[in-house]
Amino acid sequence: MGNPYGQNPYGQNPYGQNPYGFPPTSVQRGFGQNPYGAPPGGPFRRRPPRRRHHPFRLLVLAAIAVGLFMMASTAASNMASGGSSSSSTTTGNGQYQNDDYQVPPPDLSPPPIPQPETYEEAQSLLTQNAFYNQVTPDPVRCASDPINVDTASDAALKKHFDALMACLVRVWEPPVVGAQWQIVRPTVTIYGSEINTKCGKSGVNAFYCAADQQVYYSNRLDNAVPVVARDRWAADVVMAHEFGHALQARTAILISSQALGQQSNDEGTQLLFSRRLETQADCFSGMFIRSVAAAVGVQQSDVEGILEVYSAVGDDTLSGNPGIQGNHGLARSRQYWGNTGLGTNEVGQCNTYTARSSLVR
Repeated sequence: MGNPYGQNPYGQNPYGQNPYGFPPTSVQRGFGQNPYGAPPGGPFRRRPPRRRHHPFRLLVLAAIAVGLFMMASTAASNMASGGSSSSSTTTGNGQYQNDDYQVPPPDLSPPPIPQPETYEEAQSLLTQNAFYNQVTPDPVRCASDPINVDTASDAALKKHFDALMACLVRVWEPPVVGAQWQIVRPTVTIYGSEINTKCGKSGVNAFYCAADQQVYYSNRLDNAVPVVARDRWAADVVMAHEFGHALQARTAILISSQALGQQSNDEGTQLLFSRRLETQADCFSGMFIRSVAAAVGVQQSDVEGILEVYSAVGDDTLSGNPGIQGNHGLARSRQYWGNTGLGTNEVGQCNTYTARSSLVR
């Protein structure tokens, strides 16, 4: 089956002579033209998923021949302080959680991405990862307003997304460290029509590159995103999705998923693993929006627009083919998992690897 998005990430096994098959360090996941994709005390009531469709986006594996892995998404906004470490705490007035944590500066030389040693361990990391036993703090401080990506300068985009990464780290540090993994704060690079990175060349896209563990955002992305997805929170949702790939990388989910997909030597199975990876990142992005909603001013009335962002980047929405078997997920699937994230602070609710296949279609 040809890839309607113009790239075929599922060619021959790029890990060739390695008897286990894991890539050495990197991979690219690109946004391409696809932007996906509250319990008690939270700001939202979870909207029941629509029966007609399930949502989610395209995950493009760039530079697969050299084991480079990039991830894509749209996102945006948030500000936090710099520093080093600490555990989850509440502020003196009890309002914000993990507020004493000093967010570290961006790490340009992050530690290697953890890798499983066997396929059995890889399977366990996907379905029984200790990360799934954790919860995110809620609410979390994040002093940032939405950004108009259509009119913002590169400097404004850079400032906005760097601040967003700080907020993302503040939200995700407790569950990552609680599961005995290590979190990394990425830099954000703003570029134009295309860029060469350690994950290879990328066009108009937002993506996470596992080769250098950094995030990239094209200032042309607004031209590639369907108008319906240009909700005022769309940039935050997209970049939170990209950071979701960073979480997957730092918890060995990303590399385990890629390895098991490649091991199958079956395109349908590889696409299914890719969709599970992408829809999980959608769920993580929803969890982040939930955690910072009170701080940044997301209201219940904003939920509909946020969920439309996930739908707008579904494989079927972008291709116009309702029966497509893509690598990101149908609109209904992507929206289902984004909605799931908006309604929980339990990481295990985003375990797409044990979900029935119809939910990641």
